[in-house]
Amino acid sequence: MKIGAALEFNLIDYPGRIAAVAFTPGCNYACPHCHAAPLLSKAADIGDKGFFDYLDTVKDWVNAVVICGGEPTIQDGLEEFARTVRSRNLAVKLDTNGSNPGVLSRLLSEKLVDYVAMDVKGPRFLWPATAGVEGHEGAMAESLKLVASFPDYEFRTTIAPVVRSGEEISFLTSQEIAAAARLIVSVTGSDAHKYFVQKFVPRKDGLLDKRLESFPETPPQLLQAAHQEAVRHIPNTRIRG
Repeated sequence: MKIGAALEFNLIDYPGRIAAVAFTPGCNYACPHCHAAPLLSKAADIGDKGFFDYLDTVKDWVNAVVICGGEPTIQDGLEEFARTVRSRNLAVKLDTNGSNPGVLSRLLSEKLVDYVAMDVKGPRFLWPATAGVEGHEGAMAESLKLVASFPDYEFRTTIAPVVRSGEEISFLTSQEIAAAARLIVSVTGSDAHKYFVQKFVPRKDGLLDKRLESFPETPPQLLQAAHQEAVRHIPNTRIRG
């Protein structure tokens, strides 16, 4: 599998675990607010061996591996990579945009992933604008149901600036976050999910759409308002700063 970097292990990327992070290059989305643009453009391929060589140097500290990107589910060899991580008695977390339900289904059936974090880009009508591509609505809906079947999981939405019709750019609103929460509930048939609303952080020379670099972080009052709206539909909604 292509791995662009072995990011330093930490206590943040996998809740409750110390995790090494495998960053996979390449993505089938073009989210205007993507903060991984520098890694995506500069990532070299260290491959499985490079990552496992790194993992050997930190094996006394870590108890999990996070596979992120980019989009890991577009990588050949993802299942085998997860299998190898599992063979080392490490938990596996996958960060995904939900665009490849077939891959998620295989990972689920083989019990290769312990925790999935799926990005929900906003309400359905804004997916093309927030994802930067057209035509993934059906896959996203299927993935929402699959993700809710993993042993542990979360859904999350970044309250980011959105390029709207007429080239207007404005943050996702609290009402749009509520619509995203309602969508999760309607597709999965349940409101018993972990759902995170998280802030957008601008990065100079680091976003796919340069126009968004002039925006501030998501205002705290907007995060609070979005949380208040979303929690009405998914009680276990939290703010991730």
